Amino acid sequence: LDRYPYGCTEQVTSGAMPLLYLSSMAQAAGLGEPERIDDKISKAIARIMTRQSSNGAFGLWRAESGEFWLDAYVTDFLSRAKAQGHAVPDLAFTLAMDNLRNRISYAPDFDKGGEDIAYALLVLAREGAANMGDLRYYADTKMENFATPLAVAQLGAALAAYGDPVRADTMFRRAGVMLSVQSNARGWRADFGTPLRDTAAVLKLSAEAGSAALDPVSLVSMMHQGHGRL
Repeated sequence: LDRYPYGCTEQVTSGAMPLLYLSSMAQAAGLGEPERIDDKISKAIARIMTRQSSNGAFGLWRAESGEFWLDAYVTDFLSRAKAQGHAVPDLAFTLAMDNLRNRISYAPDFDKGGEDIAYALLVLAREGAANMGDLRYYADTKMENFATPLAVAQLGAALAAYGDPVRADTMFRRAGVMLSVQSNARGWRADFGTPLRDTAAVLKLSAEAGSAALDPVSLVSMMHQGHGRL
């Protein structure tokens, strides 16, 4: 990720996100000492800020609106960076959060999709800014319509964060079923994802939530199997 030659907002975020938690591994990989790694994170935040529009959304290459999933991803990074003590402009972060709330309020109905909605709800929930009615609505009426195991697990994690372990476990179990039957075919996805990432994320999210709905050993086995096909 650090050596990736391009610099759209998704790629900048993907290069900086691991550095928030894996500084020792980053040093071993030759990415620099802690000061240099902190500088990389700060520069990533500054670069991302140049691509935030006045309504709080983020463009891929410039300040504009469009990709809702990207908005959630970048806001997630900023939230995590802020929690780790990195400087994130207060107004920019407030606008980013407001944008997610607004996008949720006006999100269109869907029969297959919802990856952006689920991610935004999780980011909002982690900041204590989600609406419990929204979480329960999507869990109760749209569980079968979410397109990816990641989206289902993200909604489960949001419910767990808001003290609804019963619905959370239901979502995690649904994510497990989806993992077991998902296609191995490659292709472009609106959430930049792969089956391997879905599996890793479901494992992480369910473990963080303290859910016993899924067997971690089975998920790890799926990840080993999936690594070869990706």
